[in-house]
Amino acid sequence: MDSDRLNRWLTLAANFGVLVTLILLVFEIRQNTDMLQTQMAQARVDNRLEYFRAAMHSDYWPALEVKRSTAASSEEWLNSLTAEEYQRVRAELLYEINALATQFYQYQNGYLDEQIFETAVEGQAVRTMRKLTHFQDLDLSESEFLNYLNSIARKYELSEFDASNQ
Repeated sequence: MDSDRLNRWLTLAANFGVLVTLILLVFEIRQNTDMLQTQMAQARVDNRLEYFRAAMHSDYWPALEVKRSTAASSEEWLNSLTAEEYQRVRAELLYEINALATQFYQYQNGYLDEQIFETAVEGQAVRTMRKLTHFQDLDLSESEFLNYLNSIARKYELSEFDASNQ
């Protein structure tokens, strides 16, 4: 009988050890998730800072911004661009669209804070939508992301992007 009793105590101790191990594992996974989310947020900030730093030190971007700020409309600004400048603006817009799409999917999957998404990302989407309507030749076939961009356009009374023109 003593061995049966000892066996029950050992089983109970082993089960308790498994429970403690599972609790520690859950704690470590949460810590790891928090750390990854922090790293993603820092990478997002670093990416945006590098983008602005590159624009500040660019040989051509300040001149494009001066043209933009002195033009009476977006159409006037785009018409004033040389073919090379137009391609630079188009490439910058593609960069913004890809950055927005990445942030959109991060938010959808719970990796981007709602406050950041509703402020900084939405502001970036507004700036992008103001330009996007002048570049209808871009391929934006991903419907969920395009629906998000067009919802931003409606919210701020901007023109929507018409994917049927592609």
